[in-house]
Amino acid sequence: MDYTAKDYIISENKDFALVNKPVGMDSEHAMGDGFFPIHRLDKVASGLLLYAKNPISAKKLSEALQEGKIKKKYHIIVESTCNTSKEEDETLSVRTNNTMDRGSSKAKRLPKRGRFTDYLYKDAKKQKMFPVKKLRRGVKEAVLHYQVLQEKDGLALLDVELETGRFHQIRAQFSAHGFPLFGDGKYGSRQKGNVALHCYTLSFPNPEGGEELHFQVEDRDEEPWRNFYEKP
Repeated sequence: MDYTAKDYIISENKDFALVNKPVGMDSEHAMGDGFFPIHRLDKVASGLLLYAKNPISAKKLSEALQEGKIKKKYHIIVESTCNTSKEEDETLSVRTNNTMDRGSSKAKRLPKRGRFTDYLYKDAKKQKMFPVKKLRRGVKEAVLHYQVLQEKDGLALLDVELETGRFHQIRAQFSAHGFPLFGDGKYGSRQKGNVALHCYTLSFPNPEGGEELHFQVEDRDEEPWRNFYEKP
């Protein structure tokens, strides 16, 4: 499929272009000359993606990214029974936050909110991240926070925010804890369909002026997203 900037830009000025990336579009190359990608979004994912339109803006926005001034939130869908009491949620949250505890098939439960801290190793040949027990060469710490927003038919819609930005981080961490993203066969899902990963909100400082700009887009109009956002 041929992707062009004109089709997917939702906001633009002389310094930046903000794109609502569809599934299948390559973050780095699909937009062509004149666009400098500030961050990445997996090819199988969708959502907000920021590009600079000149070297000066690219430098400013890249510095903002390194300083944590560019903030992103994601919606994902995972399989989860989610039928837990408040007390069970608190207990499971403690377990979930432990890097060494990967969950079990006996009790496939996800607490209402939690924090994942893991050590991930990237296999360059397989283009995949693997959890490991301790830091060593090539291993990076990965940290994220999540909250369950809705539950329906054995699926859970989650809000996710990253503390670190690692390759395939969300996909690898949720898989490592026993909850692969819907449709993510590379990380263990048996569900058929596009990977349920969508960057729905993005905030960043305007390269000219420095004021914070905030954008939000709806989730994808396809299954299983429609389970949670039914159209009238």
